[in-house]
Amino acid sequence: MTRGRFEGQVGIVTGGGSGIGRATSIGFAQDGGRVVICELDPDRAAETLALIGAVSPQECRSVVGDLTTAETADALVQAADELGGADVLVNCAGFGGGRAAYDSFDPELWSRIFAVNVDGPFQLIGRVIKQMAERGKGAIVNVASAAGLVGEPGIYGYSASKAAIVNLTRALALFYANQGVRVNCVCPGVTDTNFLSNVRAAPDADQLFARYAEMMPIGRLAQPEEIAAAILFLASDAASFCVGSVLAVDGGWTAQ
Repeated sequence: MTRGRFEGQVGIVTGGGSGIGRATSIGFAQDGGRVVICELDPDRAAETLALIGAVSPQECRSVVGDLTTAETADALVQAADELGGADVLVNCAGFGGGRAAYDSFDPELWSRIFAVNVDGPFQLIGRVIKQMAERGKGAIVNVASAAGLVGEPGIYGYSASKAAIVNLTRALALFYANQGVRVNCVCPGVTDTNFLSNVRAAPDADQLFARYAEMMPIGRLAQPEEIAAAILFLASDAASFCVGSVLAVDGGWTAQ
């Protein structure tokens, strides 16, 4: 029987209730790992666990809560420790906030975007990276965005927060590289997930989706499984020489 890439490993995946996070969680479990997902919506968390159970016998768990709180971060680490300790951390949860003119951008919205996209991952990394370093092995994959590599008009908070994650990845990678912990980053292009629910509800949704497709030379949006494949590669031993990598999985968007 072929051994899975993550056989015997434990992973934490935030945003595991839908989209890229769900696809990553299922893929990790299919490849032999045990996963703890973090999700704000209990129904989505339950759906993901059911989908994992349909493809894997591994024990997996969910923590329902706001990843920006210390309580949720502690609960995630405790759940992973009960399964053997986190070998992999995927910071996938994200918050957009939409497009707005600069003078009408809500300061509270800015704070929430950074809380979810930067502060949450930072505090969770702080809780697992030390034990990874003590074991001399671990992988952290941060999910940023192509919007963190290039400008996108009016997407101030999201673009700035994802750019922060890109350089947080690099700084952490350099510090921990000789301690056996690899930190890398995936920058997806526009992906067809519930993250775009506000776009689907817009009266000009068809035009907006057509514009997104035109932004990427491949001519279409990504599917969650395509992004998850890149995340799981960086989390696996196959990427053993990838340190501080910023992998654009964007259909050519940032190559232009």
